[in-house]
Amino acid sequence: MSVSSPSTDHSGRAPLGIGQIIADAFGVSLRNYGWVFLLQLAILAIFFGLLGSFFWAALNGDQVAAQLAIKRNFALFYLLLLAAGFLSLAFYCAMIRLIHDRYVDPAKPFMATCMAGAKRFLAVFGLLLIYLLAYIALYLVAALLGLVFFGIGAPPGFVIVAMLIAGIFALYLVFPYLLSFVICINEDIGPIRALGRSRYLSAGYRWPLFGMMLLTWVIWFAYLLVVNVLARIFGPSGGIAALIMMLLVLPLMYAWLIGVYSIAAYRLRVLKDGVDLTGSVADVFD
Repeated sequence: MSVSSPSTDHSGRAPLGIGQIIADAFGVSLRNYGWVFLLQLAILAIFFGLLGSFFWAALNGDQVAAQLAIKRNFALFYLLLLAAGFLSLAFYCAMIRLIHDRYVDPAKPFMATCMAGAKRFLAVFGLLLIYLLAYIALYLVAALLGLVFFGIGAPPGFVIVAMLIAGIFALYLVFPYLLSFVICINEDIGPIRALGRSRYLSAGYRWPLFGMMLLTWVIWFAYLLVVNVLARIFGPSGGIAALIMMLLVLPLMYAWLIGVYSIAAYRLRVLKDGVDLTGSVADVFD
């Protein structure tokens, strides 16, 4: 472990280096593409395998339509759905930890990093519940504001502008916690502490992080657009071509997206806490 001595920009803060983060995320994702691809296949196999087995049993066991079988076996269907969701979440946690640990130390064993990540699925599930409750609260507030505006007879244009401002304010409130998921997994801390760590690490760097988020969305949208264009170009076989591209490239895109946020959180840890687990990351800031 080493302590960094980063240079600073005109604002007095050390630059985060968004471009370098995006490039490093792609590099580490590409180097670990084989493992990421296997993890993504496992997620698909778990999720669709469990539900597929239910539908197969419904169609061939009872000899009735799947929808009728679901109605009769409502509890079983949702139990399988919950199990598939938990297992898939565990594999996603494993993928996040794999990208982070292989960035810090490329020689780290695959199984050790994946197991360390998979064990965090309950903490991440707790974090998801917190986000869900926050979303419900924000939705209820927005609905209440809408009812108040319509109740007092406010013009539709005013209501739209007011709701847009409320949405931007909600994003402002939520944005400091953008990194909480990767922090929860990679730093082995609980959901509440991960939220606090995300707020602390992002303070002073929220505009660069906002730019990073927008850029990743643009790249992701461009990828989806390319897939859609290819599907149209290939005509009747376009669906197959798009499916193959999704299966081959989607794991890399997921790993890249995970890497961007994991590496951003790690570099903020270098900048804020002065901790460099690689012994080399700080060189970027010298």
